[in-house]
Amino acid sequence: MTKKTKESIAQSWEHKYKQYCFNARIKKEQKIDRIREQNQKNLEYQIEKINRKHQSDLSKKKLEYERKAKNEIRALDGKPQREYKTKHWTRNQKLQFALDIAQENSKLRDTDKNGEGFCISCNQKKSWSELAGGHRYSRMFQSICLHKANINAQCHSCNWTTGPSGCILEAEKINTEYEKNIIKKRGEDKFLELQLMKQEELSNPVAYKWTEIKLDELIPDLITENERLWETKNFYKPKKNWRKIYEKELKRE
Repeated sequence: MTKKTKESIAQSWEHKYKQYCFNARIKKEQKIDRIREQNQKNLEYQIEKINRKHQSDLSKKKLEYERKAKNEIRALDGKPQREYKTKHWTRNQKLQFALDIAQENSKLRDTDKNGEGFCISCNQKKSWSELAGGHRYSRMFQSICLHKANINAQCHSCNWTTGPSGCILEAEKINTEYEKNIIKKRGEDKFLELQLMKQEELSNPVAYKWTEIKLDELIPDLITENERLWETKNFYKPKKNWRKIYEKELKRE
């Protein structure tokens, strides 16, 4: 057995430290690579979403302008104007409209006057543009899809990871942190209420579906809350005039 000396002990621990540094660097690089991969996927998803919306808007405008051009030509020929049927808001469209406002309201509630806030899942401070209104339980559960405790400010990375395209293992970790922070933020009673409502809906989904009448009652309240919350903010952000959009849709009905 080799006798230990001061030099050998120092060299041994120095070697262990170098080995630790090597392993730690590998782990760090692996974590960074995973984050980069997630962010890249989220970036691609957001770009694709914007492109789809852009293409949809172009198609709608093209159809609208074509119809107006035809009516002008008919007017020149002395023919009566043709009236085109406009599509009315469906229940699902109203529900999506309410969800959009509710998600923006959650961001407004969870951010300071400069639009900065902490992600409910990773607790990192993010700017307004880096946050989304993230649901803990899927929006398919209509009994809780508009529940305030179920919608909180969440960074795009965590929001994407917990979505249908995200990693299941990472999503489980993120959801666990989400639940812990719901309890801290809203209280355990609210969290248990969410779980109970979710279970009740599973037994009878039809009973919890939003009706158009209920949505028509709720949407004005969401808009009023949105306008009140925006008054507390100091940062500039081009925002949708939800009230104007809603009133315009009502006139079409």
